Formats: sequence, C-alpha cells, structure tokens
Amino acid sequence: MRFRIHRGAAVIGGNCVEVESGGKSLLLDLGLPLEAGKPDRSLLPQVEGLVDGDNSDLLGILISHPHSDHYGLLEVVHPSVPVYIGDGARRLLEVASAFTTGRDFAQPVTTYGHRGAFNVGPFRVTPYLMDHSAFDSYALLVEADGRRLLYSGDFRAHGRKAWAFDAFLADPPASVDVLLMEGTVLGREDSPAPLTEDQVETHIAASIADTSGIVLACFSAQNIDRLVTFYRATLRSGRKFIADAYTANILDALGKSSLPSPRSPSSSMKVYLPKRQKARIVRGKRFDLVEPYRRHRVFASDIGASGDQWVMMFRSSMIEDAESIGGLVGGKVIWSLWPGYLDREKLDLRAWADAQGMNFEIHHTSGHAHVSDLARFVDGVGASRLVPIHTMQPHRYAELFPNVRPSPDGEWSEI
Repeated sequence: MRFRIHRGAAVIGGNCVEVESGGKSLLLDLGLPLEAGKPDRSLLPQVEGLVDGDNSDLLGILISHPHSDHYGLLEVVHPSVPVYIGDGARRLLEVASAFTTGRDFAQPVTTYGHRGAFNVGPFRVTPYLMDHSAFDSYALLVEADGRRLLYSGDFRAHGRKAWAFDAFLADPPASVDVLLMEGTVLGREDSPAPLTEDQVETHIAASIADTSGIVLACFSAQNIDRLVTFYRATLRSGRKFIADAYTANILDALGKSSLPSPRSPSSSMKVYLPKRQKARIVRGKRFDLVEPYRRHRVFASDIGASGDQWVMMFRSSMIEDAESIGGLVGGKVIWSLWPGYLDREKLDLRAWADAQGMNFEIHHTSGHAHVSDLARFVDGVGASRLVPIHTMQPHRYAELFPNVRPSPDGEWSEI
C-alpha cells in the first residue's frame, strides 16, 4: 500500500489523501480549500475518474466529517464515484442541501459507523468516532497488503464527546505504520488550554443572565455541540430558545433522544422562519420543511413583545428579520464562532449591534485539539511514522513529536 497527499501537507483545509493498493485507490476526504469560493472542477486533484467517472480503479471517496473543507468538492465529482460517510453526517448534509443547493448527493452513498469495519476492494476500513465541532466525525484506519494507515481527520478532546477521544486512546488500533495527523493549532502552542464546552456553557449562561433584552446567538447550526451549549445555557437562564427552520430540520433529521426536540409537546424550543428561508421554501414548494413545527412557531411580533424571554439563533443574513422584530435596545449579540470569521462578514456586526443599542460579546472554544492532546494522540497510537496534514506548521511536528517524516503534496510514499 502507498499514499499521497493531494492537498493538506502544508495548509489548513481542502484535505485530500489518496491510498493505493494493487492498482485500486480510495480518496480520504475531498475538501474545498478554505480560500476558494464555490466548488469548481479546476480545484479537483489530478485523479483519473473524478471528472468523467471513467476509472474503475477509483473505488470511492471516504469523508471523515461534514465540514466543507473535507467534503466540499463532492458537488463537482462525477455521479458514478461512490461516497462513504457517517450516517449522521449524511443526514446533516442532506438537510443542509434542502436549504442551500437543493441537491442531494449525486453519487451512490454508503454510510458507516463507529468501529464498524467494512471492505472496499482490497482495503479494509475501520472508522473511529472522534470529538470535533463537526457532528459525526471520524478517524479512519485503512488496511491493505498487511499495512495500516490511520488518518486522524479533525479532532479535539474538550468537546461534548471528549469521552470518544478517551475511549480511542484506551483502545487504539495496534501496529499503525503511518499516522496522518491534523495540526491546526500548531503555531499557537503558547496559548492556554481551550475551554471545554461545559465552561463555554457556563460563561454564556452568565452572559444571558446579565442581559435585559433579547440575546442573538451567532453560531453554526451544524455545530451540534454548540447548539446544545446554547440550549442548556438558555434553560439555565430561565429563557426560551428560538431555532430557525434550518436548525429545527437538522435536529429532526439526526433523531437523537439526547438532543433537544423542536417538535416535542414538552419542548420549550420555538421555531422562527427567517425571510430568506421562507423565500427559498416558497420557491421550491418545500412546505414540508416548516409544517412539522407549526405549533412551535413564533413570529416577529411574538418575539418583539417580550424580548427579555428569548435567546434567538442569528446570522448576518437575518439582519432584516432582527430589525423588524424591534426592541433590540438592551439586548446582546453573542458571537460563538472562530473570531477570524468576523472579518469575513459583509457587515460589521459589532458596529451593527452598537447601532441597535446592543452589547457584543465573543464566547467560543476551538474545534481542534490543543498541542498537549495532539501529543497524547501520537503517544497513544504509537505509529512508526507520523505525517503532518491540515496544518500551516508542518515543520513544528519534528520539534514536538517522534517519528516524523513529512510527505509533500503530490508525492507517493510507500508504507
């Protein structure tokens, strides 16, 4: 077996790794580069069959988790190329497509789950559930020719599934020849250990309690950990949480009893339909996306009349909605995403909040492992060779970890 990194050896995002055995190959992730705009075929790696499907030796694409920088180029791949993805991740992305492109997976999809090994041609693949800010994230062990390659995907050890990280280290795959491990945080080794999601919840609950008006919560609906954090913080503060229709559909699609339900009679969660989502639903005649929440829907007039009762999910595309609600003075905007994304917003949210008489706060924690947890991962796996990926600092690996031998983009490495 051999491998080559098509993208990711010295950059964060856009991951793609090819593994090959006996002339057959698999791709591990096919991400959209972070600096790219929309998916385009020009961004695809030089792998025969991705564009025209004319390559029976390309057995499929394994997606580690539902972040665009790991799956985002699937949209421009030939529909004959098989895709393998976690079952929860598939459900999440299918809901997302209903609110964005309107297209489901064009390719045949096979789902997998935690430690459920499966065969693809000469390869045996074993997924390991990991803790990450993306729901249903996995490390992937690929075996062929008596060799073992472990691809870490993205992971952390301080989220709501920190137990998954601990469980992995308690029983890791044995005799790993090559570990491709992400290092997103490298270069920030002097930063303090990241907050846990429980700590973020406590900070947000205190912030909500200290607010006299409505609280607008800015976070990704696909970050289920953060959704639970805000929901729990809302309840601790004696308020009610308002999800948008998109988030409500994600919760329904995942169907987990451990998550808040947007349609349960006993749930205090309410559902608001933003104007942009309403327009898309009407154009596509997808009234099924909002009808299940009819009893739990709230409208601008309901919210504005009692703003101090609510924590409302919010994004910059909802500016017009928020202004139509009114009564924003004394409220607060809580930004719970990577702070660097603020500079990419078309509107200066800090200035907008100030103009509305609202405070602006940031409460966040990283979706990636601290350097100390990266070291625990390396020690636990004990691979013969460690290869940097998904990092801007590949040169730092050798200073921090043993058995490091980088593999530049495009270069085949025998295992």
